[in-house]
Amino acid sequence: MKTVYANTRHPKLILWGSIAIGAIGVACLVLYIVFSNESYLFSVFYSLIYFAVFFSQYKLSSYTFDDEADTITYSELKKYPLKMSDITTVIYKESKKGRFRKLFVHDSGTGFMEILTSKANADKMVAQILKANPAAKVSHANYI
Repeated sequence: MKTVYANTRHPKLILWGSIAIGAIGVACLVLYIVFSNESYLFSVFYSLIYFAVFFSQYKLSSYTFDDEADTITYSELKKYPLKMSDITTVIYKESKKGRFRKLFVHDSGTGFMEILTSKANADKMVAQILKANPAAKVSHANYI
C-alpha cells in the first residue's frame, strides 16, 4: 500500500498562488527597471520572486511510503528510494526550545533522507518506519 505525505492539502492552490506571486514580482521588477533608479526596491521585488520559488518547492514536495516495495521516495529524487527495512536511525531535529524542524532518516549504509514536513506527518512517518523495521532507533536532537 502506498501512502503519500504531502506538505499541503491543496497543491493546485499553492502552485497557482506561487505562480501569481512570481508573476507579480517579475512585473514589478520590469516596472522598477523602466521607471525607477532606487536600489532598495529591487531587493523587495527580488525577494517576492525568491519567496514564491522556495515556498512552492517546500509546499509541493511529497514523500511516498510504499509498504509493498519497502521504499521511501521523495518527489524530487525518485531515482534514489530509501529501503524502510534498512533504516537504522530516525532523528527528530528540533530547535533548542524544542520546536520540530525536520526528520532525519539514515539507513545501514550511506543512504539518508532529510524530510521537511510537519510534526504530525513526521509522527505518522516514524510509526510507519517502525512498523517496517522495529529495530530502528528513534532519537531527538536539539540544534540552534
